[in-house]
Amino acid sequence: MKSSKHLICRWRIVSVILAAWICFNTIVTVTTAQEPPPLPHKRELISPYTRTADIGESLVEIAERTSRQSANQMIDIMFVIDGSLPMERPVREVERQIAQMIGIFESNLIIDYQIGLVWFQKIKSRSLITIKPFEKLLPAIEHNFLYIVPRKKFWGKLAGYGLDGIIKGLNQLQFRSGADKLLIVVTNSPLTTTRERDSAIEMIIDRCDRDKIRINCIGIDEDLQRYLAIRTSGKWYPIGTDQRNAIVTPDMLDIDLREFFVSRIDEMFKGIAQHISETVRQPADIVFVYDSSLSMASKMDDILTGLNTFVTTLDSEGLDYRLGVIRFWARVGGGASTITITQPPLSVHQVKELFLKPKRGTEHLLDAIMEGVSKLRTPDNRKLVIFIITDEPSSRGPGKRYTPTTAIQLCRNADAQVNIIGASVNRPVKLYPVKDHFQPQVTEATNGRRYVLPETQEFRNTHLFR
Repeated sequence: MKSSKHLICRWRIVSVILAAWICFNTIVTVTTAQEPPPLPHKRELISPYTRTADIGESLVEIAERTSRQSANQMIDIMFVIDGSLPMERPVREVERQIAQMIGIFESNLIIDYQIGLVWFQKIKSRSLITIKPFEKLLPAIEHNFLYIVPRKKFWGKLAGYGLDGIIKGLNQLQFRSGADKLLIVVTNSPLTTTRERDSAIEMIIDRCDRDKIRINCIGIDEDLQRYLAIRTSGKWYPIGTDQRNAIVTPDMLDIDLREFFVSRIDEMFKGIAQHISETVRQPADIVFVYDSSLSMASKMDDILTGLNTFVTTLDSEGLDYRLGVIRFWARVGGGASTITITQPPLSVHQVKELFLKPKRGTEHLLDAIMEGVSKLRTPDNRKLVIFIITDEPSSRGPGKRYTPTTAIQLCRNADAQVNIIGASVNRPVKLYPVKDHFQPQVTEATNGRRYVLPETQEFRNTHLFR
């Protein structure tokens, strides 16, 4: 009897297990059958010249670029942070990235770094600026970001006075002599001041010029933020995706920057020479791509003076360089380009003679890049530096299929740094549409420097350095 009961129990257990197994497989089969097939992966094409709107990626790019450019393996970074309530989420992202920035420095064998902090707020219309000293260890750096006293860490809907924060930080935090000095501003509001605005800007620029401090802005599409970044050899990054393609017109500006626009050509030559000296770490072949069209004739005296300044600055910095020239022009009315290439080495006198040759017709810059730069014979141990001088937007000759993208790629393939004194704008300006994006994009893609030549359409219309 016991045996029969045991057998019945066992059969019941087996039956339950079998039924459960069948149900499970049925459910899995039905679920699998009802699940829609995966959608084909859509490839997203992103231009390499579009600035990221991810704060973390921006900080990583700043750390990588600073590591590459560091001459003495010493880096001092001063963050200038907007402590208003709308900034809480962006600042949290900055805090999360500090360790990654330090990791990038150390992976590049830079172990001598320090990070300080300036925190600016507006509390009941009163400015409050908190300074945290430079720290070398990650726990101390993170502590500075986490604990802002004496007030709340994030306060008020309106930002404080960012320019005042920069000035106070530059005055109180002591950057080390010989270190690569970096200032990173993070804000979603315009930079303002309780001082006389023009003098505050001038004070910041003078101090950065004197101590070679680069300003990087993670902020809004404000001309002052762009100006401070580019003027000090830094970069501007958008704090949000809505900042990428913002359109700015002269009537929308909250500040007149005309007094701070680099309006003297010799100062432009000097700025580019300083940029080359700071960023090129090997012997260089500097090749002028020179517009020999008729419109350049009126600028010759200023250009020759600028050339003298350029060479004097390079010599004072001790750079090992050789000079070459590519001249280009075209017959008026749709004529083909004429391009002459004079390979390095040339003396300064020879360069001037080539600049002074008779001016003719019009010009097509893209032809000069595609057909001139491609023929340069730069030794492997020398860095190719292109220096474009033109007063017109970029164009191509009749029947040519050259595009800004292919010209930029050619420069990148040649591992060239491209610097420009030229025309055209970084983004469309509503009142004065300009379609040429080659000049700002190629300097951005190759870590070059760009100035707008006086008496060009952009200079007259906007009076802005972009």
